Amino acid sequence: MDGPVSLELIRFTAEFHDWANDRILRAAEAAGEEAAGARIPGSYGDGSLHALLAHLVAAERHWLRRWLGDSEAKLDGPATWPTTAAVREAWELHRPERARFFAELDEARLLSVCRYRRNQPPLPDERPLWQLILHVFNHSTHHRAEAAAILTTIGRPPESVDMIDYIRRDG
Repeated sequence: MDGPVSLELIRFTAEFHDWANDRILRAAEAAGEEAAGARIPGSYGDGSLHALLAHLVAAERHWLRRWLGDSEAKLDGPATWPTTAAVREAWELHRPERARFFAELDEARLLSVCRYRRNQPPLPDERPLWQLILHVFNHSTHHRAEAAAILTTIGRPPESVDMIDYIRRDG
């Protein structure tokens, strides 16, 4: 059975995703390290902006490793990148490999099954790759929204991360 998404849509969404993440990271950098401790109750980890940003990077690296065949990949914690600058550096180091993955992705691979071990609980799992890619996009959108809420609450709102603004970016 074919998947309900096309390679073109996956690549478009990956590019949008990078654009939106960059806007959130720029806003966090502009807000300064004191803003990194601002919190949203119930959010990832301790609910801080730093924890959210570090989790975004960690999750993307984690899932990419799985997509590339590391079925035992582990999720890094926020302490791996103790500052917003360190989170940005990790993101920038990760981007080329991620971009290469999406550039080299083909329809057959998109429809293939990705096998990995879930961390909680530690069990074998497998899903079509396209579903896992969409999961990562959705997961990041959720946490970007939380980060945007924190930044807005402290008076440092990010530029829009709406897809329509990405579509309209060139006029």
